[in-house]
Amino acid sequence: MNKGSKNDMSALPNADTRRGGNDPSCAGPTSCTSPEVQSDFAENSHTGVSSDFVHKEKQQWFVFRATYGRSEKAIELLKKANIETYMPKHYVIKEIDGKRKLIHEQLLPNLVFARMTRQKSHDFVKEPAPSAKWLKYYTDKTKPIENATGFHPPITIPDNDMLNFIRLTSVDSEHIMILPPERCHFKNGDTVRVIDGPFTGVVGRVARAAGQQRVIIELEGMCNIATAYIPNDFMQKITI
Repeated sequence: MNKGSKNDMSALPNADTRRGGNDPSCAGPTSCTSPEVQSDFAENSHTGVSSDFVHKEKQQWFVFRATYGRSEKAIELLKKANIETYMPKHYVIKEIDGKRKLIHEQLLPNLVFARMTRQKSHDFVKEPAPSAKWLKYYTDKTKPIENATGFHPPITIPDNDMLNFIRLTSVDSEHIMILPPERCHFKNGDTVRVIDGPFTGVVGRVARAAGQQRVIIELEGMCNIATAYIPNDFMQKITI
């Protein structure tokens, strides 16, 4: 990875930055981010948006839950509408018919990440859209119920946080973990940037989890995601 391109999607390992990529399902670890999104990051790296972008209706990364195992169908639907999507996968070892096999499966089952405006998201989650029956917002239950909808607000992820998440989950490692907060034992709350190894560029907090020193990033209202083991020499302390 090019350490000087922290806000460039094209610098991510295994990331296909063409719209739709080579994989028609856009299933991770391939990100389906278009050149338009890349330019938003590149033009104003400290904010993650371009000067032109901020004057338009704000696009955000929404998290959707596809019921009945329809996440692949959701990806296809969003792609047809020219929506940027991401669905991370990872490798796990499972025993099938008495044999241990390496399986590529969703890191966050049934969840799909998509970048659009709130108004555009209504085309998929509100009646009379056919997908409204099986595609729902993943809501943030830590926030008050919205008066206009009667539900908790949908979780949205800032561009730079999403880029960090994609950078971590694009690494081809079976040691990436989703962890509840109680399993993350943070060390002095230090925030670091990984400066070497496959997770180079990932920014998070140092913690001990599953018996190893790792770097943890948090998707607010959702979960914590941990890298594989990171040695001290591979981390640089930063001030946020």
